[in-house]
Amino acid sequence: AGDMLLSDLTLLQDEIILLLQRLSGSHSTNKKKIVFLINNLDQIIGIFQERRVSGKELNRFVELLMTQREVFVEEELLQSFSKMIAFVQQTEQHMNRPQFNNPTGVGGPRAAAEGHKLDINAQVVEGLVREFASTWKAGIEQINRNVLNNFANFRNGMEILKQVLTQLLLYYTRFQDIIRKVWRSKPPAFCKDLVSTSSILAEIKKYALAI
Repeated sequence: AGDMLLSDLTLLQDEIILLLQRLSGSHSTNKKKIVFLINNLDQIIGIFQERRVSGKELNRFVELLMTQREVFVEEELLQSFSKMIAFVQQTEQHMNRPQFNNPTGVGGPRAAAEGHKLDINAQVVEGLVREFASTWKAGIEQINRNVLNNFANFRNGMEILKQVLTQLLLYYTRFQDIIRKVWRSKPPAFCKDLVSTSSILAEIKKYALAI
């Protein structure tokens, strides 16, 4: 009887998840679908915790919530920082290729030097540096508004806000790392416009409590 009950509960969980996914399809954008799923999964988890339900029944919904939060983080950042994120992802992909990471240089020092060449348009990077420098504070403020508007549960919203802002800081750190690697010997003049990570972190702390 116990095994049958557990089997029925697992089936019920499956049906609840399928229902949520179907209902999310009624929303017009991918971001709205994600917000719908996060809010409802958070409600379910809250009820489970109130009833002191633990174990795999709770964990399954928690894992789904974590996954949807990660998807939301990327969606939210793309609204204000899509150009920088696309540049970081594409450039890192190129830099991770074997021909770029050729420290010993199979074929001699010349091959190693050629392996480290990366064709990056300095004007494009300069544009990204200056755009971020002029918009990053407004971007963080917009992210804060969006999160507060989308998530009714304050605790859930604050966790998501911290995730979004932390990921933004990581992307910008990676962006700076790329610049340092490409222009190792002579940093371009536009590097003076780079925002320090300490400045970004100080701004983040204004919005995300206890980060």
